[in-house]
Amino acid sequence: MSKTRADHPRIASIILKKIIMNKLNLLSPLLFLSLFINSEDLFILGLGSCIDQDADQEKIWSSIKKEKIDEFFFLGDNVYGDSKDGNLIKMRSAYKTQTKSLPTWLDEVSINAIWDDHDYGVNDGGSDYPKKDEAQELFLDFWNISETDPRSTREGIYFSKEVDLNGIKIKVIGLDTRYFRSPLEGDKRNRTATKDKRKTILGKVQWKWLENELSKEADMIILASSIQVIANNHGFEKWGNFPHERTRLLELLNQTKKTVIIVSGDRHKAGIYNMDNLIEITSSSLNRPLPKWLATLWDSTKKETDEFLLGEMFYQTNYGIIKLSKDKKITIQLKDEDANILNETFLYL
Repeated sequence: MSKTRADHPRIASIILKKIIMNKLNLLSPLLFLSLFINSEDLFILGLGSCIDQDADQEKIWSSIKKEKIDEFFFLGDNVYGDSKDGNLIKMRSAYKTQTKSLPTWLDEVSINAIWDDHDYGVNDGGSDYPKKDEAQELFLDFWNISETDPRSTREGIYFSKEVDLNGIKIKVIGLDTRYFRSPLEGDKRNRTATKDKRKTILGKVQWKWLENELSKEADMIILASSIQVIANNHGFEKWGNFPHERTRLLELLNQTKKTVIIVSGDRHKAGIYNMDNLIEITSSSLNRPLPKWLATLWDSTKKETDEFLLGEMFYQTNYGIIKLSKDKKITIQLKDEDANILNETFLYL
């Protein structure tokens, strides 16, 4: 769905500034009309990840509701139902609890979802997880994916859709970084980059599908990956653990010559990255932040940074917002549970 809105306090500020700087006539109807038109938001997408079904989530959803979003993107770890042996008993219970925990107002917006390891079935799980087909059935059922949807008849939960906003076409793509992913190398918290170019994240079928989707007409692409794409300066799961796959993806996105925003989760910390105007916003977690003592320890011993990170990373509960306004300005924000802006950046179509 698409909506138009006007930020009245912001408009008043702009009017005052133009009057002072340019001595404009307050009686000009064209001035007022242009200000209202340019400030309208055509599309607002909320996003987030890592939401524990057993932890409180009321406060952050209250803040997100006030954003008046058109869509929300769940970026993985949408429940915590994994187990060491991969048994899905806990997953079924987790989904049941989450059904009661999510706010009912979400029924009024369009929902997008991909999974990560904790709603896949096993921590850091990949293609060798024996219950992945059963896990996919649970995922599709929880998110009410139609039987006519391609995800109901193919392996993996990747998908794409188009949003048309008065002629502006947004391509939304969700990747599956679990079902086909080859085994990781290194130890937990110290994953290493593989040199084996036969290893994959997406698998042959999903790669072919992605190449086809990216070749289609669009003004803007929102690409969702449960694990980080740009960030490479940490030892956890990331596309950088498969350097040839990361390079292939980045080259493919560059070849589209379109405005691309990557959205990701997983990390239990948040940040915004800019690699030659390719933006990635990582939002994590909605209600399962790292313990304060651990965040403090990490910052004091090895504060995480990255050459493409804008500013710093944030440990508190958070969500992301992507807004497209009628003047084709794209606003990308990270906010805490009280809706305070942690960081933001801007693009234009």
